[in-house]
Amino acid sequence: MEDKSIEKDLAPERESRLMGHGIFEVGHSPYEVIPAADGPAPIEGRLRKAPLRVPDNYEECSGFTLFGRRIRTLLYSTDVAVIRNSNADAIFAVYPFTAQPAITAALLTVAEAPLFVGVGGGTTTGRRAAELAAVSEMQGAAGVVLNSPATPEMVGQVVSTVDIPVVATITRFDNEAAEKVQAGARIINVAAGRRTAEVIAELRAAFPSLPIIATGGRDDDAAAATIAAGANALIWAPPSVVELQRDMMVRYREKAEAAAAAAGEERPVATVVPVPDITDMPVADVPTGVVESVPPEVEKAVQIGEEDFVSPYRGRLPFFGRRIR
Repeated sequence: MEDKSIEKDLAPERESRLMGHGIFEVGHSPYEVIPAADGPAPIEGRLRKAPLRVPDNYEECSGFTLFGRRIRTLLYSTDVAVIRNSNADAIFAVYPFTAQPAITAALLTVAEAPLFVGVGGGTTTGRRAAELAAVSEMQGAAGVVLNSPATPEMVGQVVSTVDIPVVATITRFDNEAAEKVQAGARIINVAAGRRTAEVIAELRAAFPSLPIIATGGRDDDAAAATIAAGANALIWAPPSVVELQRDMMVRYREKAEAAAAAAGEERPVATVVPVPDITDMPVADVPTGVVESVPPEVEKAVQIGEEDFVSPYRGRLPFFGRRIR
């Protein structure tokens, strides 16, 4: 009884000690779940993370809903390593070559986000573009992208072929751009360079509920202007793998030099151990009788010439009917 009473008296002290060490928030039971101030903590792997993160101001986009997902950022890349290590909401895989299903299959293998893939509009037109769009849908693409030269008729042909959204690219807002929307393009990609924000504003005024995507520009001010003009999502072009690898090697070299300087070492010089030349090695002595050598004159004498050759089938062969000499 005395031990139980002592343990009961120490319980409040143990609870206050746990709270004081920051394990539980003060004023709450140690068994009560305390929510985080800004939601659950992000989950990252010990080795696997997303080192290529889209700019923070891109998250200010209103976004659009695609098959139940909210899309605010798109990664403009066809590099499988970049796609695998990015936190973008979707992938914008458009490249300046003829669209090929094998490329789409490779990208879909590594992409963990919805993939928008280019199917033509410039070099690839008409029925082939529609067929590529159908194949892309069957492979698992979330949407197909048509380049700016695609006509409204081509947009309508692709729209009638696939059930996934068709993204039509425009460089200015004119009657043709409006006809692409009327032909069934579900998303418009504005690629107007410096006039991107201006074109977006004109497009938004004509189609208030149309999903619009565009590149974020060179800096935060350009991205902010694009968002203010009415873009629902921004496309981010990440640095190339060459640039990332170069920066990594610079950091590695600086780290190695700093460690050497801290240890008081001079410039390291590699010590190269010379490799022995086997051509200068002495020939091993072979005991007599182990290897029997034949003198050259004897070896020449025992050679068999054509005149000394006797066929084992000399005579008449019944199935050839002729004599072999």
